[in-house]
Amino acid sequence: MAEGILTITVFCMFGLGFYIANKADQFWGEIQENTEEKQHLSKILFLNTLSDEELLREIHECKIEYKEAEIIIFDAQSRDEKKDFDHNTVA
Repeated sequence: MAEGILTITVFCMFGLGFYIANKADQFWGEIQENTEEKQHLSKILFLNTLSDEELLREIHECKIEYKEAEIIIFDAQSRDEKKDFDHNTVA
């Protein structure tokens, strides 16, 4: 009798563990999808590594890929931020 109760208890514990692990996996999957989506929404380009043609190509690709785009230029030497460009104003 005791072995039967122990077997049922162990079986229930495995079932509960599987259920919790499945829910945790779904939760982490949703977090990963949201994180990947947010990472995809921003793009950082370093102007000293791009030619003018490559920069223009990147701007045109952003215009095609995103509904809304904003370009921010940050000058690290003077620590002055900004020239904001709306994607509609970029040719």
